[in-house]
Amino acid sequence: MALFRSYLQQYGRFQRNARLYLLSNALSGVTVGILQVLYNLYLVALGYHTDFIGLVLFVGTIGGGLAIFPAGLCVDRFGSKAVLIWGSVLVGIAGAGQIVIRTPFFLLASAFIAGLGGACVIVVNAPFLARNSTDEERPHLFSLNIVLLLVTTVVGEALGGILPLWFRAVPWLMAPLPGWLHWALAPQIQARSYQLSLLLAGMIALPSFIPLFLLSNDRPGPVTQTDQAPDSPGGLRVRLSMLAEWRKLPLRTLLRNPLTVMIMVQILIGTGAGLLLPYFNVYFVQHLGATSALFGAIDAAANTLNALLTLLAPWLILRIGKVAALVVPRVLSLPVMLLIGMTNSLPLAATLYPLRQGLMDMSQGLLQVFSMEVVPAQHRGLANSSYQAAYQIMWALGASLGGVLIARTGYLIVFISTTILYSLALILIWERFGHGRWQEYQAGSSNSESLEITS
Repeated sequence: MALFRSYLQQYGRFQRNARLYLLSNALSGVTVGILQVLYNLYLVALGYHTDFIGLVLFVGTIGGGLAIFPAGLCVDRFGSKAVLIWGSVLVGIAGAGQIVIRTPFFLLASAFIAGLGGACVIVVNAPFLARNSTDEERPHLFSLNIVLLLVTTVVGEALGGILPLWFRAVPWLMAPLPGWLHWALAPQIQARSYQLSLLLAGMIALPSFIPLFLLSNDRPGPVTQTDQAPDSPGGLRVRLSMLAEWRKLPLRTLLRNPLTVMIMVQILIGTGAGLLLPYFNVYFVQHLGATSALFGAIDAAANTLNALLTLLAPWLILRIGKVAALVVPRVLSLPVMLLIGMTNSLPLAATLYPLRQGLMDMSQGLLQVFSMEVVPAQHRGLANSSYQAAYQIMWALGASLGGVLIARTGYLIVFISTTILYSLALILIWERFGHGRWQEYQAGSSNSESLEITS
C-alpha cells in the first residue's frame, strides 16, 4: 500500500500537462485491451489466415514507420497538442474502417492510414513526458504512464474476452441481416460478435480526447539556444545541425554513438516482437484451444502482473542499478518464453504467459527513460523519432515474416527467433552501457562527449 500511496502522491506533484496526458492514456487503455484480444481473432473469423494478418500488420506498421519523421516535423511546426489530437482522430477514423470494411484492399488501406495516425501519437510520447518532468520525477512518471495504461488495458482485455460471448447470446444481434446491412456487418455469427465488440471499443475511447484538448503547448522552464524544445521551430534546426555533424564522423565512432546503439537495440527488439507478439492470441485460441474469454483473462492477468512489477522498477534501480534493472528481468523472461512455445499444455502456457510478460515489460518505462537520457536534451526529438521508426519498420517486417512462417512451419520457429533477437539486444545494451558506463552518455554530457565514445 505504501508503494501505491507514493505513486498517488507523485501524481499530484506532476506538472499539469503530464497529469492530463496520463489521464488520456488511461481512458484509451480499455479500447487498447479489447483490440489486443479481438482484432486478429476477428480477421481469422472472417476467413483470413496468419499470412494475411501479417500483411495487414506489415502495412499498418510501415505506414507508422514512414510517418515517424514527418510527424516529428509536424510537432516542430504545430506543437504536441495539435499532433496528438489530429493523430488520434486519424487513428479513430481508420480504425472504424478496419472494422466495418472487410475486403482485403480496404483492410490494408485503413491499416496504413491508422499507422500514419499512430505515428503522430507515438512520436510525441517520450519527449513530451521528458519535457514535462524533472529528473527526479521522470522514473515515476514513465512507470506510472505505463502502469495506468496496463491497468485499463487489463479491464479492456477482460471485457474483450466476454463481449463476443454476450453479443452471441443476444438473438436479434445475430439474426440474418437485411441486404442493405451486408456492407457494414459480417454475416458470420462469430465474426459479427467480434465486430460489434470492436465497434463498442471505439466508442469507449471517445472520452480520451477531452484531456488532450485541455493540454497546453507551453514548455515548463526557460528554453535556451542550446536546449530548444523538440516541438519548437528551433528544434528542427537542432536536428538538421546534428545530422550534418554526424556526416563528418568516422564510421567506427558513429557505430559506437549511444543513439546508434539504441537504434540497433530497437531494430532487434522490434523484429523479435513483430515475429511473435501479434500472434499470441491466435496461438492460444487456435493452437492451444483456449476460448476468447479465457485468453482475455490470461492476457489481463499478464498485464496485471506487468503493472505490479512496473511499479517496482524504480525500487529495482536503487538496488541493482539502472542498466542491470533494464537487462536482468528481460534475461529471465527468455527461457520462460521458449517454454511457452515448446509446450502443448494450455494450463502450463497460461501460467507462464503472465510471468513472461511481467519480466519482459516491467522495465519498459525504464527503457524509455534510458533512451532519452543517453542523448543530449536538444536531440531527444530526433532520437525518439529514430527509435520509433527503427522499431516500427522492423516490427512490420517481423510481423509479415512471422505470419508466413507460422502458416508454413508452425509456431516454434518464431519463438526461437524472437528469443535470439531479444538476447542480442540485451547483450548490446550490457556491452555498451553496463559496468557503470551509461553515465558517460547522459544528456548532461557535452556534444563532443556524446558523439565520441571510448570503449
